[in-house]
Amino acid sequence: MTTFELAKQYYPRLWNRERIEALAAAGRLTAAEAKEILEGK
Repeated sequence: MTTFELAKQYYPRLWNRERIEALAAAGRLTAAEAKEILEGK
């Protein structure tokens, strides 16, 4: 399972916005992936 798939599954129940932004800043998610997760699309 990829980081993107985990983030989609766990946000917002287990992972919050800050966690998603931290993953994007660390290069584990692209900006587009983080935006998709946070906007819920």
